[in-house]
Amino acid sequence: MHHKSFLSSRINALSDGVFAIAMTLLVFNIQIPDLADIKLGENFQTNIHQQIPHVFSWLLSFAILCRLWLNHNHLMSNHESKSAGFTGLNFLLLGAVAFIPFPAGLLGEYPNQAWSIILLSITYAVAALAIAGMWCIAPNRSSVGAKRVLLVSMVMLLTSILACLLTVINPYWGLALWLVYVVGIAPLAYLMERYVFTGED
Repeated sequence: MHHKSFLSSRINALSDGVFAIAMTLLVFNIQIPDLADIKLGENFQTNIHQQIPHVFSWLLSFAILCRLWLNHNHLMSNHESKSAGFTGLNFLLLGAVAFIPFPAGLLGEYPNQAWSIILLSITYAVAALAIAGMWCIAPNRSSVGAKRVLLVSMVMLLTSILACLLTVINPYWGLALWLVYVVGIAPLAYLMERYVFTGED
């Protein structure tokens, strides 16, 4: 039997669960040093420093997941039943979100390898495309908040593409671009909402 629509409450419950699990799994990549495994000539501080790439990967991925959740939350805010197309794109988003702990762990372990950043960027690109697709189907896309959702998703997609290209030259350039996204997307969205979407001076 094919469903034409799905309850928003069920979609929200599943989505929040996937986001919560993915956000929690990210921190498992940060390892607590075992004093018994410390080699001769090393100290506790050295082992802590080895976890810095994992901490950076956690911070980066957690911040981007928060942005994805905010976008998803806005698209679900009207509490109306969602179409099969919207629900399918939501599953695509959740698939990307559930996968994020793997490339995030890879990035923490091999931050200087191009494929670590490329795989992470491709995963975020899929998530951004899913959000954009959901926006196209959503009935409330004319509001200022909905326009912000599309803006943030398109900037994430563009960042993903540019990060892949920059990573081919130097992996750290791709990482730097993602850092710029995390730091700059909130102010950019605010400025666009205030001066462009609402027409204020």
